[in-house]
Amino acid sequence: MKRHILLPLLTYPDATSETMIANAVALAHHMRATLTVCAVEISVPDVSNALSSLIIDAARMAREAEALSRKRASVLTEIAVDQAKAASVDVRSRRIKIEEPFVVEALAEASRAYDFVLLESADFSRPIVEAVLFGSGRPLILYPPAPFGGRMDHVAIAWDGSRAAARAAHDASAFLEQASKVHLLSVIDEKLIKFETGDYLIENLLKSGVMAEAMQVRAHGEPVGEVLQNKAFEVRADLLVMGGFGHSRLREFVLGGATQAVLTSITLPVLLSH
Repeated sequence: MKRHILLPLLTYPDATSETMIANAVALAHHMRATLTVCAVEISVPDVSNALSSLIIDAARMAREAEALSRKRASVLTEIAVDQAKAASVDVRSRRIKIEEPFVVEALAEASRAYDFVLLESADFSRPIVEAVLFGSGRPLILYPPAPFGGRMDHVAIAWDGSRAAARAAHDASAFLEQASKVHLLSVIDEKLIKFETGDYLIENLLKSGVMAEAMQVRAHGEPVGEVLQNKAFEVRADLLVMGGFGHSRLREFVLGGATQAVLTSITLPVLLSH
């Protein structure tokens, strides 16, 4: 079954980088997946009044922001489509126009039709990353702001035996099926872990022809998310798979420690599933 990947193209206040576009095209090429690029064109509601207009021309600033967003949407879409066609990737383009405060909800909803959503880790994209992770029901692959090849042959799974870890491992099946090696990484001094389910998962992977092994690490008081990323980087994993833990209330997120660390600082592509 062909996979379908969504790459949101953010345009305001900052724009999706060309590096991220190249990463998305490379992954789609490797997976033989369809890549849909969705440019987000923002509109700015008119909140000016007589007093504010004496101090700042809000209407003019809104028009300039909309024009910038519209131009970036066109440029980024053209770049993505051209790169995808050059790589023989099946590419589709979409554009959504939405008032700026509602971008996060619109992208979470748009993501629900796809197998994976790709975003890059940046301060300006953090609210969208959280909204997609917790509101889309789809796995998210978060990239650092650096170029990565499309192949993800070596997969590390953050494993603590929890429902979230199991869900994430299942959502990564498209990568596990093609992996040359899988590591199950467990931090053993942060909380009590039952290892039986991890042993069963490794047994199943081995029976499926995937080289897999468990690896236990100690955090020694360091943030678990950083420890897992460092170990994944150390074993030269191409992808780290993690369950995203958190809940939302009135759009304010309370995140688990490992999730918080990954969303704050990321060193390799991470598949997050909630």
